[in-house]
Amino acid sequence: MIFLYLIAAIIIFWKLPFTFFQQDEWLIMGTYLHLDKAGLDWLHRFIIYKQFTHMVPFTHFVSYTQFELFRTNFFLYGLTAITIHLINTILVYYLSSLLLKKRVLGFLAGFLFLTTSISHQGFTWIATTIGTSLSALFLILSLIFFTKYLFQITSQIRHLILSMIFFFSSLLFKETSIFGFLLYPAFWLIYKRKDDAKAKMMSIIFFPLGFLYVSIRIVNFFIISNGNNTEAGFVQPGLDVYVFRIFTLPLKFISQGILPQEFIINFATSLTKLSYPQLEALNPFVAQSVGADIISNLFSVLVIVISIIFYSKTILLSLVFISLSSLPLIFVPGKAGYNSLIDGRHLYITEIFTSILLTVLIYAIYLRLAGKKLALSVVAVSLILFHVGKIRSDIDQQVSIGLMRKAILHTITRIYPKLPQRVIFYIESDRVFYGLAAEDNILPFQSGFGQTLLVWYNELGEEFPACFFEDQFLYVQVSEGYRDCDGRGFGYFRKIDNLKKAVIEHDIPFENIFAFRYTSSTSSIYPMQLNKSDFD
Repeated sequence: MIFLYLIAAIIIFWKLPFTFFQQDEWLIMGTYLHLDKAGLDWLHRFIIYKQFTHMVPFTHFVSYTQFELFRTNFFLYGLTAITIHLINTILVYYLSSLLLKKRVLGFLAGFLFLTTSISHQGFTWIATTIGTSLSALFLILSLIFFTKYLFQITSQIRHLILSMIFFFSSLLFKETSIFGFLLYPAFWLIYKRKDDAKAKMMSIIFFPLGFLYVSIRIVNFFIISNGNNTEAGFVQPGLDVYVFRIFTLPLKFISQGILPQEFIINFATSLTKLSYPQLEALNPFVAQSVGADIISNLFSVLVIVISIIFYSKTILLSLVFISLSSLPLIFVPGKAGYNSLIDGRHLYITEIFTSILLTVLIYAIYLRLAGKKLALSVVAVSLILFHVGKIRSDIDQQVSIGLMRKAILHTITRIYPKLPQRVIFYIESDRVFYGLAAEDNILPFQSGFGQTLLVWYNELGEEFPACFFEDQFLYVQVSEGYRDCDGRGFGYFRKIDNLKKAVIEHDIPFENIFAFRYTSSTSSIYPMQLNKSDFD
């Protein structure tokens, strides 16, 4: 069965290593370059530096190690992402087999997890692979050993200890698994284990673990908050908002873990046009907010009703897991907490038990509809093929975008393989990308191209000092600017007036201005000539 998973993974994901860095990866690489060049100690590198509200030292350590090994070789990042997802698939298969007592059903649950297009962002977007996928990996391991601890007749304390170690490790990769502090007691109650010795031992180990984690978080908060201000825009909503989210977000996670967003948006758009034709001009905003919420809630109610009809402890555990996995988003501050459509990466862990829930329901319906087993099989296979096709389409799109971005970088570095000590890049574009304002013509990169050039040229041997990788210099998508530090100067501009001011202010030689023009019709970049007299 593992061999079949491997074949399926190769067929579905083989192009992933041929995509390219998208957005946050550039900031992450720039941060790690700063850590190296600034000579920070290990405590600051992985626990204190730029953590703010997060404490994910395992993610930082593994990501940093990965960067030191792979640098800007994207192929290796892609290969690692596929490998981790394949391991998680095998673990889901093993966990499902323990819960369902049937390896065939375990295989189906694993296959659904492997092929779902809903959450593939959790590993195909390299910036989130380590945090999201490895947090899921250790959480699944924890659940496997906890299941063994519950189901075995004789007490095996080592299974409980290993379960809690893996759970704690999952938390230190990404805090989204914090709902485990509610999940494990719920897991115990659902299966109504009356073994007092096991219950006592679980309490002795589980609750001190929770106290330890909370204590570490409090200490970490005071360490990182010393001298740092809370990031702008992260304002906590009122209590009424939290209460509302507690009841509504679990419904979104149930439905959106099953229905692809394209389905929800299409249904919501049709519903909006049918019910409120006067609001049609406001689409897609109404459809993707109010309409999406209605569709999500209605579908979740349907799933819950079907689950009640075919009730089993595994179904209840699955619904509890899916609902609790929404907990981290319930308390997200600022605007991010009000999204109607959940980003796929936030559903990666949720899909563990969504796959198990679907497997149990499909099997129950399969047994109930004796005369329509063929039709049900055709529907199930069709859904899997849809997800496979969606993943391949998304990856193909990223391959195309990646080729374009790599061509831009290679063109620039081919024309200017070495940079002077002080240099400014000026690049014009003939169009706007990613919904920016009409005056903000940029290159087709999702982050600031100036910072991308800094990272790229540094890896080609330019060795920029640490000060160029501080404070997200040139990382914001529309960033322009120039900086002198430690004997080097670097700048990037898109607007000619801003370029002229910087050249005059910093006394940059005209020959140190490297100018290009990007043409969107051909997705190509060409050198351009500037008029020297304009800078006199």
